[in-house]
Amino acid sequence: MLKKLISLFFFIICFTAHSQNAGDTITIQTFDYSSTTRDTMINFPNNSLTYEKIIMSYNMRCKDDVVNTSGSINNIGCGAWDYSCHTNIHDSSRIDSIRAKTASHLISNFSGNVYPYSISPIYNYYQFYQQNTIINNIINEDTINSGNGTQQLNYVISSDQKSNKSQFVFLASELNSLGLINDSIHGISLNSISTSNVNFFKIKLKLSTDSTLDATTPHSSGFTEVFHSNVSIVPGENRFQFHTPFMWDGVSNLIIEFSSTNSITSVPTAILGDSLNYSCGLYSNDASNININQAEHINIPHNPLNSINNEITVSFWVYGDENTLPYNSTILEGLDGNGSRTLNIHFPWSNSRVYWDCGNNAGSYDRIDKLAAQNEFSSKWNHWVFTKNSISGEMKMYINGVLWHSGSNKNALIDIQELTLGSNGKGTGYFWDGKIKEMRIFNKELSQSTISDWMNIRLNNNHPNYSDLVAYYPFNEGAGSIANDNSINNSIATFNGNVIWENSRGENISQFFNATNFRPNISLFQGSYSITSTTSVVLDSLLAPPNTVEERSIYSNYNSLNHDSIAIVSSNTFWHAVSYTYDTSGAIISSDTLAIDSTINIGELIYYNRYPMAFQIMSFVTPYGAYLDLGTYGKTWYFDVTDFAPILKGLKRMNMTSGGQWQEDMDIKFHFIVGTPSRDVVNIQQIWRPQSRGYNSILNENSFEPRDVYLNPNAVSYKLRTVITGHGQEGEFIPRDHYLNVNGGNIEYTWPVWTECAANPIYPQGGTWIYDRAGWCPGQASDIREDDITALVTPGQIHNIDYGVTNASGTSNYWVSSQLVSYKAPNHNLDASVIDIISPTNKVKFSRINPTCGRPKIIIKNTGATTLTSLKIEYWVNNSTTKEVQIWNGTLDFQKQDTIELNAPYNIWDNLLSSNNKFYVEISEPNLSNDENIYNNYIHSTFDPVPSYDNTFALWLQTNSGSIGLNQSETSWDIYDRDNNLVYESAGGGALTINSQYRDTLVFDDGCYTFLMNDTDDDGIDFWANNDGAGMARFRKLGASWIKIFEGDFGKFIHHEFQVNNNTTSIDENVDTWAFYPNPSKNQVTIKGISNGITDLILLDSLGKQLKKITFEINGKFQKKIDLSYLEDGIYMIKVITNTEEILKKVVKI
Repeated sequence: MLKKLISLFFFIICFTAHSQNAGDTITIQTFDYSSTTRDTMINFPNNSLTYEKIIMSYNMRCKDDVVNTSGSINNIGCGAWDYSCHTNIHDSSRIDSIRAKTASHLISNFSGNVYPYSISPIYNYYQFYQQNTIINNIINEDTINSGNGTQQLNYVISSDQKSNKSQFVFLASELNSLGLINDSIHGISLNSISTSNVNFFKIKLKLSTDSTLDATTPHSSGFTEVFHSNVSIVPGENRFQFHTPFMWDGVSNLIIEFSSTNSITSVPTAILGDSLNYSCGLYSNDASNININQAEHINIPHNPLNSINNEITVSFWVYGDENTLPYNSTILEGLDGNGSRTLNIHFPWSNSRVYWDCGNNAGSYDRIDKLAAQNEFSSKWNHWVFTKNSISGEMKMYINGVLWHSGSNKNALIDIQELTLGSNGKGTGYFWDGKIKEMRIFNKELSQSTISDWMNIRLNNNHPNYSDLVAYYPFNEGAGSIANDNSINNSIATFNGNVIWENSRGENISQFFNATNFRPNISLFQGSYSITSTTSVVLDSLLAPPNTVEERSIYSNYNSLNHDSIAIVSSNTFWHAVSYTYDTSGAIISSDTLAIDSTINIGELIYYNRYPMAFQIMSFVTPYGAYLDLGTYGKTWYFDVTDFAPILKGLKRMNMTSGGQWQEDMDIKFHFIVGTPSRDVVNIQQIWRPQSRGYNSILNENSFEPRDVYLNPNAVSYKLRTVITGHGQEGEFIPRDHYLNVNGGNIEYTWPVWTECAANPIYPQGGTWIYDRAGWCPGQASDIREDDITALVTPGQIHNIDYGVTNASGTSNYWVSSQLVSYKAPNHNLDASVIDIISPTNKVKFSRINPTCGRPKIIIKNTGATTLTSLKIEYWVNNSTTKEVQIWNGTLDFQKQDTIELNAPYNIWDNLLSSNNKFYVEISEPNLSNDENIYNNYIHSTFDPVPSYDNTFALWLQTNSGSIGLNQSETSWDIYDRDNNLVYESAGGGALTINSQYRDTLVFDDGCYTFLMNDTDDDGIDFWANNDGAGMARFRKLGASWIKIFEGDFGKFIHHEFQVNNNTTSIDENVDTWAFYPNPSKNQVTIKGISNGITDLILLDSLGKQLKKITFEINGKFQKKIDLSYLEDGIYMIKVITNTEEILKKVVKI
């Protein structure tokens, strides 16, 4: 790159040294087709020269001159999708700022503006129903005893743990041998050697065919609760009488589950048990997780992730908050070194779709996504796994060990330089809400079997991909503001905000079990009983999560490139002075306001973030690239960027951003035309830093807020230059009124941001290119609005400028770029310029109406202070020695322009080359006087000639089903001569019918003609998305092949100019030899002529169908009549065929 820059600088210096004269051009090459970057330093001319204009040539071609035939990918040919592409010039000597707001106090896990707090701990309460069963009388009873071991088991009931669960299997064969019968089980007893208290002790039973228990697949459903109470365990036998008897079927194995939840723990409970020779039990007290809620995020160290390049696996257990999801959220995002997304999981987005983004290729990331059910992302614990293999191109998502969704052709590489859990990559938005545990990251794509085998157990070095583990956060510490990485990298993740540690209740533990071959000794009771069961309401108290309260203040860094500082004035831990009582589902039953120590009123602080000023000199949207061919040398647009002259000096950073910068190969040059400008640009000032913001933020003045701007005292005129583009479903496809206001009061400038796209010169494109959009179209530069505010402002004074949108809805985001341009007085008193040639030209901008054989069109501009009233215009083609002259008269004030149609004779197009013809224009004598600046009086264009056709050919037309009335087609056509006289029209001036074929034989005199086809719905006759079917339009040589096939996906119109020459078929009437009269005729036409031999007279309809044929033999003059009286009114053809010639004559029946 350094070598390239040195070469570029040398080129510029050499070129400048030889480009000192007015009219010379200094060209600065920036990006070209071979560029491997879209961010570099450019050395613009920085000398004493002045420039009449600075023109940016903006060329794009499909990558490597290849056509993208996939219809969906972006890395081959032209990218399939339309992306914004902004070209920016950075000036580090100037400062951009973005206003932002923050709360005066940041209070974790709290929303609202008034915070009453307590400095003493607050407890919340959870209400549960317990069943207490008392035996009044045992009528009869059988006791079945299993096990007589003396092993002390402290995991059957872990009363010393916050939460615990254990499961044990008893085989049917064993139970049968012990005497258990096919009947109800009414109770169970355990033998303890210790005293303890056990809270929310539950016993559940389940029938099963499993004879062993596996920690990788614990049983989590199908149980029946038979006991729930707080109990005191005593030494000896402890009997638990069931509130709901359990029916054993006599053939199934029996699984017994014990669980407890202890907000206040006790001493361990030692239960006597026995050893077996198989895995008969599971137990776990591993119940910790973290809870993050729309304000917190966790920074994951990125250094261990550097080994991730081609493959990745990310997994975690997750329990989204069903009360808030779905909304626009990100559970994990990674950024590369450029700050671009390289990993992202929207879990989910507001549309309930889960998005898995991974890898980045020049700003474009790979993605797969799928609609998820509510219980797949919230309401319960689910295990999610996201994998990518850039080599195979596969991306996959798994849920609970099963492949859920996949995608292919995803080959972008992965480079993670920043990783954030719970929000976007910067920790500034899209905060997620829910619980997470057991996050693992591998630098390999794991197999489905490995995922399934290991999702329910903690990792250890027996894992087949343990060596590929780069980060492992179990989130089981239970307290603190960090999480340990249990991989060999041992990196610490740090919490931001009040991340809450939680424990699942014992009965809800569903993974991370340990297997054992020990089992408690139990007694099972069957019989008949007289019992009393009572239901009691029990409250379990839990310490409410404390709130971290940070009081903040703003320290300004005005007039520097540093952001304003948000300083923490104080940080304290308080409790919201409200105690809540919840039911078993987590719903709030009641709330009580407790003693309030004080109250904090949360205000709003305004601060500014600052950046080197980035001027958006071009906003362009890439075309839909599927099947698009821009040619070997691409397409070039030319843009006047003279307003940016003050910053296009010296060494500047230039980059292209916003997603579309790698959709095509780019070649961008700046052409500095040496000379005196019409007026000097004193300065260009950024009003707001260009960015995209949602409409609510704009309406609430949180973005693009009113700004005070100092008007340069050395200027005499001022202009606001504004580009606005709408994005998002509603923002893109719904027109809205936007405004600019100077100094408050009545709004001076209001306009709809809306662009019609169906006349786009880049067509057809692969997508919905014809649909109108807010300020832009695919394959075009965005619209620029210019407003002269000179009359509203005073030089050297401060004025307030505001932008806004009158209303919006839905997803409406607007990208706004606005500058204040200040000018000196005009440099010339009397100066006219010719600034463009509309036709003839090969410029892509005007390609819809070119090539031409009609009257040329040019654009002139008054670039002098004096009103322009007359002008001499000379023009010629190629090396013609004859110049055509035209005098223009009108009224043009300074900087105003006019489009002029030149009255060129038809023979100006004689003797053209097959390509690369030149059309020259020179102006002079403004207001019958001398032009003060002759260097802008001359312009030329390169153009190709129009096609030439025979005097007679056919138009074949097939309409589609698009209609504007009952069977009336949206499509119509006309043909005009060079004087704009109507020659032919569709259906003889009537309406075409939908889904119909037409064959019109067209006969022309020599000359230039224009074929115009219009579609009132702006979707052509063959557009894929509107369900109108396919039509076609073609010119056909009579009795031969097609001579012109028109593109059916043409959008709004077809404009096709052509010449007619007397080529192979004569249609001219020879007054000495042939006569056809009367014409038009009511009854019959007489044909007079001379023939020697057999002669045919053939009557044809307008489609070329033969209606009558007369054959005769004669030597000399003849006169024949053809009857037309039986025919409908219309156009017909009479063909005369002799031994020496063929004559075709149009006749009209009236």
